[in-house]
Formats: sequence, structure tokens, C-alpha cells
Amino acid sequence: MTKQGSLRTAGWGKLLAALAMALLALVATPAAAGAADMADTASGPRTDFSAQVRSAGLTGTEARSLQARVDGYLAKMPGTQVGANKIALAGGIGELVLTLPGERYARDLTAPNAELGAAAGCPYTYVCAYPYEDFVGEELRLFTCNYPVRIYWGGTGSWINNQRSTLYARFYDLNGNLGWTSPGGYSEDRHAPWGWVGWLSPC
Repeated sequence: MTKQGSLRTAGWGKLLAALAMALLALVATPAAAGAADMADTASGPRTDFSAQVRSAGLTGTEARSLQARVDGYLAKMPGTQVGANKIALAGGIGELVLTLPGERYARDLTAPNAELGAAAGCPYTYVCAYPYEDFVGEELRLFTCNYPVRIYWGGTGSWINNQRSTLYARFYDLNGNLGWTSPGGYSEDRHAPWGWVGWLSPC
């Protein structure tokens, strides 16, 4: 009887150990899956910009809001996200720099002086367009001649032609008809109507 009881106790011990291991496996599996998901996310393109987001002092909510705006533009304008707030347009024809949450002027977080909070500023040889007056809001930088880019803004905005004096920005209506040609560079309009503009080409 003693031997049989010992065997029975040993059998119960093995069964309990097996059940405990099974329970641990069940608990560990979701955690492992979650860790795998986080690893996948961490290796994705968006986390490449986490250092930029931190250096800009954005909260998690602000970072998600910024990314949603980037995604909104990418849904309309073919291109690739190359920074937390920057899109390189397809074909190398230009780029779009978005304003950060709570800021009025676009600043390029991929630029060396981004931590200084300097506004992006329209680079030389580019035509830049802004959704609001006085160069406020996103900065659309266009470089390639004879390649009109769709303008999705309405109301009154602004633009800068920072090219040489012999190059003129061309504004087209929604049907693709040339509606107006700017003066040569440097020229600007701080109060430009976007309502009729469908396309813009830097030259």
C-alpha cells in the first residue's frame, strides 16, 4: 500500500507539473505574440523617425496626429515618407514638409538645424507653395520643370518663386489650362488665391 500510494502521488505530481507548464505556455504565447508585433513595428519605416519625433518634443498624441496628416497627403500625392514630417514626391519632382502640431511654419526635421526650430524656408532653385497666407502651413517644394503637381488647397494661400530670374512658375486650372504665369525669381505672393488652381509647375 505504501508503494502504491507513492506511485499515485508521483503520478499526480507529474500531472500537476504538466498542467502548470501548459498554463505557462498559454500565458506566455500572447505576450510573445505582442513582443513579436512590437518588433515588427519597431522594424517598420515609421519608427525610423522616432528620434526626430523625440528631438521635436512631440507627445505620443501629437506624433500620431502628425503621422495621420502625412498618411492623408500620401493617399493623394504619390511619394515616400522620408522623415517624420517630410514626403519626397514620386519621380524626384519635389517634396512636402508638414508643420508640426502647434506650429505655424514648416520646419524640416531631417535638416541639420531642425533642433533649432528654424522654419524650412524655400530653398534656392525651388518654387514653394503654402496653404495659408504669409507662408504659413505645409511647404510644398517643387523643382522639376514641365511637371505640374496637383494642388489640393482652397482659399487664400501663398507662394515663393526662388529660382533664377528667367524661370517662371505656371499655375493651371483644374482642367489643366494655363491660367497664370508668375514673374521670374525671386518673386512671391503672400495672398494668393488657390480656389481656381488645380496644378502648379515650377517652370
